[in-house]
Amino acid sequence: MAVVAAPAPRSFVWNETFDATLLVAPLALGLLAAAVVTSNPALYAAVVLADLWFLGYHHVVSTYTRLGFSSRSLLRNRFLALDLLVVIVVATTALAFTAGAWVVATAFLYLQWFHYMRQGYGISRMYFRTTPEGQVAGARDLVANAVIYTVPVYAIAQRSLTLGDTFLAMPVKSFAPPQIVVSVLAGIAAVSVALWFGRMGYRVATDTADVRYEGFIFSHVAIFLVGYVFTADANVGWLAINVWHNLQYVLVVWMVNVKRYGGRVDSEEPLLSRISQPGRPLTYFACCMAITTVIYLALNEFTLLALGGGLAATLGIYMGINFHHYVVDALIWKRRPGPVKTEQHSSPVAA
Repeated sequence: MAVVAAPAPRSFVWNETFDATLLVAPLALGLLAAAVVTSNPALYAAVVLADLWFLGYHHVVSTYTRLGFSSRSLLRNRFLALDLLVVIVVATTALAFTAGAWVVATAFLYLQWFHYMRQGYGISRMYFRTTPEGQVAGARDLVANAVIYTVPVYAIAQRSLTLGDTFLAMPVKSFAPPQIVVSVLAGIAAVSVALWFGRMGYRVATDTADVRYEGFIFSHVAIFLVGYVFTADANVGWLAINVWHNLQYVLVVWMVNVKRYGGRVDSEEPLLSRISQPGRPLTYFACCMAITTVIYLALNEFTLLALGGGLAATLGIYMGINFHHYVVDALIWKRRPGPVKTEQHSSPVAA
């Protein structure tokens, strides 16, 4: 009788608690933020400020925990961390002053959408690799990948049709395709979702569905439809998906840092390794928030004093930082961090 190999057991992105938090918390908080400002539009500015300060700016600064949080990592990544940042910020600021603020704002609208979509794909891959199918070398889930990409493409096309000439109080010129093109994109996305949903139904019936993985695909579809299609106000839709995206990123970077140091203190990265320890999430987030506050307060003062404020200067600097983040973020997750050099004569940090 032939021996049938047992399927690989399900694993976790990190652990059961983290996987559930990463799945539920960003979606719930994003939808809650949209619901709050819809019920009371007067709260919009306050909720956006909270999103930017506690998640958005922290999101950008989190990138530097993988780029330049120590002299070793900064030396290794100097071009990406500093030189490229200066180049992109100067170029973006020059573009805002010459071509117009609308060019930078429009680029932000579409580049951020692409950034959202790619992060969704990356996290879906993390969940996929915890499934038996995903643990096979080189495995791809073509059905889920089609959903991950076709729904956002339709969503941004639909939003472009109805956006108008302002977005987040910034002047924009959306690239609105003909209605027939949007309808075709909607059909393609609907077919992809139908195939995925039918497969999920079969897996549920045969007790082979992975709730976390399928749940993330669902959350990806839901937030893009809410953010770009179902919400009439583009600013409210943006808030929902921006909160979802920011909280995901912050959680994933924290997980990666904690897993990397594994309870050890790196002699060449003492600050990051000490705060990135199991059982110390508040220390980690408080430290990152303190750094975020100092950097962005100083940046705000520089924009006002050196460049006189104004829409072009503000967009040039802040959007330049965002664009740099998009470029760098697409690269750093494909690179391995340097080795951890444990401090001598010190015991591992207790969990």
